[in-house]
Amino acid sequence: MRRSRRRSRDRSRRARHQQPPDPGPRGGRWPSTGRGQPDRVTPPAAAIDRDDERGGPILGRLGRTYQLEGALHCRVEGEQEAAALRRAERLLVDGHGALRVRYVRTHGSGHVVAFQGFRSPERAQVLVNATVRLDPSDAAATALLTAARPALVGLPVSLDGAPFGHVDAVLEGPQTLIRVRGPNALHLVPAAAPYVSVRTDEVALHDPPPGLLDDPDGA
Repeated sequence: MRRSRRRSRDRSRRARHQQPPDPGPRGGRWPSTGRGQPDRVTPPAAAIDRDDERGGPILGRLGRTYQLEGALHCRVEGEQEAAALRRAERLLVDGHGALRVRYVRTHGSGHVVAFQGFRSPERAQVLVNATVRLDPSDAAATALLTAARPALVGLPVSLDGAPFGHVDAVLEGPQTLIRVRGPNALHLVPAAAPYVSVRTDEVALHDPPPGLLDDPDGA
């Protein structure tokens, strides 16, 4: 009788061990209990409109991160672009769509920009060197910039401090270009280039790359 009971218990134990493991909830993952590896957390995307890739006028380019709150230095093209940057509520950042602006502050001779959703230097690092454009739907900032664009036409252009020519036109597009009428030819100069300084009284060129302002006829 004792042997029969012992065999019955052994069969019951083997049956329990041979049962398939509990697959858990749908998707094969139990909710995180705070122990072991936590579930991956996806940052909220409310601050990023990745589908918004409309081309707007270039305001400048983002530089290195600033302090610990995810802000970045921003080099703007000129005074009009700086005014539009300070007024902007959203900016188009190449490769990241339209980002909502937390704040824009002057810092020395430049600006510092902080975006919603980028509140640490590590998070903001992906924006370094990205081109910043004006969002065409931002009416207030756009009005500041478009009203100033015609004022550039006719401004004198200097090359390393010496007179060179004047602004013939401003060409909007994926890249804003300043058409410069030089002594013998027309030249297209990227407005956001680091060697271009747009001021209220002139456009100054400092050490442009070789060949940019050469006469195409070799004169």
